[in-house]
Amino acid sequence: MKGENKMRSNKIHNIDLFTQSANEHFEKHIKTQSKQALNIINAKINWDKLLLPLSKKLASVKTTDSPAGRKPHDLLVIVKCFLLQTIYNLSDPRLEEEIADRRSFQIFLGLTSNDSIPDETSICRYREVFARLGLDRILFDSFNKQLSEQKLIVGKGTIVDATLKQSQATPASNRDSDAKFTKRRGETTYGYKGHIGVDADTNVIHSVEFTPANVHDTDKFDDLLTGSERRVLADKGYANKQRKKSLQEQGIYCGIMDKGYRNTPLTKKQRKRNKLLSAVRNAVERPFAFMKQVLNYQRCRYYDIARNRTQFIFCAVVFNIRRMLSLTLGIST
Repeated sequence: MKGENKMRSNKIHNIDLFTQSANEHFEKHIKTQSKQALNIINAKINWDKLLLPLSKKLASVKTTDSPAGRKPHDLLVIVKCFLLQTIYNLSDPRLEEEIADRRSFQIFLGLTSNDSIPDETSICRYREVFARLGLDRILFDSFNKQLSEQKLIVGKGTIVDATLKQSQATPASNRDSDAKFTKRRGETTYGYKGHIGVDADTNVIHSVEFTPANVHDTDKFDDLLTGSERRVLADKGYANKQRKKSLQEQGIYCGIMDKGYRNTPLTKKQRKRNKLLSAVRNAVERPFAFMKQVLNYQRCRYYDIARNRTQFIFCAVVFNIRRMLSLTLGIST
């Protein structure tokens, strides 16, 4: 029993600020941790600066093209709703219920007892607007600008990678016409592919792309670079003689792992190089692991590429918030 209590104590102490455990024994502690995390996030982000480019975009479109309530406060509430939904993996109906039930959520959203709670219909409508107008990408870039100002995006090195996400629909249903088939390591996936460029020094995601699954990783390679790199790292799926030559001509170190070909296996020197590069390149796997294991982002939630892109980008934003807390406050997240 004593050993069990010690183990339980360690589990509580090391719990992730963003994680909710299914174990009811830890529910009270987790809610306390969640409240602390939300308070820290509220204090660390310059919300006015974050939302300014989104407000400008909304102001440039006709009223009929955007949902009602385009006041800065309303936009702030909606953006924070999307963050809560991503952090706690909540559906629209469940998010509405949790906001009504949890005071910590209401405080984070800046709602008083006299304010109306965003209902699931409003949340859904705003998501469609974010997806259609590209507000998700504008938000991502705006937040990353704050990270750059804090020197959390160095820009001297980039690691690129991509992950597959299964569609919510089945191929036979024809409900998701944007999803496509691809095959990787013998497994077939029907869905999408999320591409990221990660700062090699801070492990912050500085670039995102979202495509149907059949788009090759290399097609989005250039879009994931900042343009100021001195080194670029990637796995052998990005190996290309022309790309290697181009990087070298620009004075950029090419850290793309070598790929063996039929009748041209890798040399001992190339295998050793790949092993060294792999140890560094593996940092790009952490955002994907966080999305899957902590945010429970196992598969796409919607039936079109635009809304699924919004989901992926908000996962990237939450990961970057996590990195910000870790790098600036030393919080183990």
